[in-house]
Amino acid sequence: MDYVKVASAQQVAEGALVPVEAGGDKLLLTKVGGTYYAAQRKCPHLGFNLCKGKLEGAAVVCPLHKAKFDLNTGQVERDPKLLFIGMKAKSDLRTYPVKEMGDDIYVGI
Repeated sequence: MDYVKVASAQQVAEGALVPVEAGGDKLLLTKVGGTYYAAQRKCPHLGFNLCKGKLEGAAVVCPLHKAKFDLNTGQVERDPKLLFIGMKAKSDLRTYPVKEMGDDIYVGI
């Protein structure tokens, strides 16, 4: 696995959802409780940009259908829903390992 520099620590405020790229993959980078997380940027349900979503603890919530994904494991914590129509997430969210080295943040691809 190769680690690619994606940001400096100053670019990722606590609780922010920051769009980054690593090896051509479009990712989101965030920091929760001092820990950095990286995951695919597109929701696996309908491909909406998760950087426009919100955090609930160490989970990201899609702004379109409110699907919720654990940033540690990528597992679906809440399936998508539109009004009263329940749906099933197509897959878990892909997550990536993150390393902080000095003032730089690296993601494993």
